[in-house]
Amino acid sequence: MGRVFSHTAREQMPPEQVKKGLAAFRNPSKWPDWNSSAKSMLATKPESLDEGDHIAIFQLIKGSLIETKWLVKSIREGEDFCEIELLGEGQSRNERPIAKGLKNLQISITFLYQEDGGIEVHASCEVSLILSVFSKQINAFMKKQGEQFISDLSRIE
Repeated sequence: MGRVFSHTAREQMPPEQVKKGLAAFRNPSKWPDWNSSAKSMLATKPESLDEGDHIAIFQLIKGSLIETKWLVKSIREGEDFCEIELLGEGQSRNERPIAKGLKNLQISITFLYQEDGGIEVHASCEVSLILSVFSKQINAFMKKQGEQFISDLSRIE
């Protein structure tokens, strides 16, 4: 049995900004334009993001190519909101698997386009007991994930 870590970040923003953020998020070919950490991205379909799709985000970190794979687990939509759940499918550095101690990495992003709405990012993962000694770093990683998504999405013009 491991330990569960989670972090929720949210920012209030006008409905128009939330809609722009959602449109960019649901269009994988636009990710490198707005996502400050995605150097490039592969997706099941380049122009839309739907339930069951797979995406792979590529980043360069300290000279190494890092690939993070996600499954679009669910998309729930209503009159004034859209919630997209991503399930982590693994990470590799220069094509070798890394971060094997992180299990059930999930990111849930809620776009609420109404007055007093905004964007909320909830990230969670389970960590093996051995890795839980790194709880500070894991908490920092979870926080950074959420806050980076929000700051990137809030800057879309």
